[in-house]
Amino acid sequence: MTQYRSPIVLMYHGTPAAQPESHYSIHADLFAKHLGYLQQEGWTTVLFKDLQNAETLPEKSVVITFDDGYEDNYPGAFLPLMANGMKATWFIATDCIGKHAHWLGNPSTQSRMLTAERLLEMHAAGMEIASHTCSHPDLSVLNLDQQRLELSKAKVVLEDLLSTQVSSLAYPFGRFNADSVTAAQQTGYSIACTTRPGWFDSESNPYMVRRIAIFSGDSVSTLARKLSFADNDVSWKKMTRYYADRVWDKLIRVF
Repeated sequence: MTQYRSPIVLMYHGTPAAQPESHYSIHADLFAKHLGYLQQEGWTTVLFKDLQNAETLPEKSVVITFDDGYEDNYPGAFLPLMANGMKATWFIATDCIGKHAHWLGNPSTQSRMLTAERLLEMHAAGMEIASHTCSHPDLSVLNLDQQRLELSKAKVVLEDLLSTQVSSLAYPFGRFNADSVTAAQQTGYSIACTTRPGWFDSESNPYMVRRIAIFSGDSVSTLARKLSFADNDVSWKKMTRYYADRVWDKLIRVF
């Protein structure tokens, strides 16, 4: 039987009903199949903020996260999650609420962002609405003061909107530096995630939590391998090499 390390954090982006325009988005129908697989295999969905008490979580806990906050997440992710009694965390770039994701270039239906009303509804339904800064910058090229401003403003906007404390953060583009961790601490966040792959327990710093990226072509079997290996690259070529190395190591020990 497959042995899993838990908890594990997954990173999604858009969930359009049409062909995804981005490598990071996944068709809504495929996302629904992912949810079905997680339920079938006995995974419990928890919120990102719940990782602050990871020792209290169920044996097979998974955190489903969505970066940016695309409008198509409402029908393509939020509603299916609700229908299945599951939950997730959304990291929101607050300057773009109800607008477009400017970092994607020309506006399209798939770059539209969730409105404040949708975020309120999702929060009331038990989803976590968390911070992805204000303007979605590359934090690694900003000085400490600029980073503090990005993080503090986003936190205030979300807390005013939701009337609750916001303690979770995701670094845009997965780019950050030592100042980013300092800024997160100084502006009142207690946990933050990167885009570096790996198990939750492989990183002791709560401001550098690892996540597994989900891409547009990731089938259910690909998701299964990502849950098993906590890696973004679970191609059959890499898996074959992995098992061949294990067999070779065992042979060396025998002889």
